[in-house]
Amino acid sequence: MNIISILQELDIAHRVEAGDIAVHSPIDGQLIGRVRSDPVAHVDAVLARAQDANMVWRNVPAPRRGELVRILGNKLRERKQALGSLITLETGKILQEGLGEVQEMIDICDFAVGLSRQLYGLTIASERPGIRWAYAR
Repeated sequence: MNIISILQELDIAHRVEAGDIAVHSPIDGQLIGRVRSDPVAHVDAVLARAQDANMVWRNVPAPRRGELVRILGNKLRERKQALGSLITLETGKILQEGLGEVQEMIDICDFAVGLSRQLYGLTIASERPGIRWAYAR
């Protein structure tokens, strides 16, 4: 398994030398790359931006959020072999298990897409922003 070719296939080879923490494969100790550590203040700022984004995201209609999850699942399918290989390098699992991890992500995406169309609770999801159909009792 060639680390550089896997990282190039995933279009992340240019990022492997950017950090101050070395990451080694448990298989043979080979350097996979480097990750950057960040100060607590920077992490807190990133988390605050994520929380702000969540406030906007939760107002996007569920079927439209599901569409994004469907696209993510398709991207995982496209890169399944390389992602499975990367998981193998990072964790020391055999390749079949690495591929199985990626398949689990794909399966969860498929499940979540279906959930975005489910009718639970007292409202019905609509694709129109700001519209929720309420059940009359």
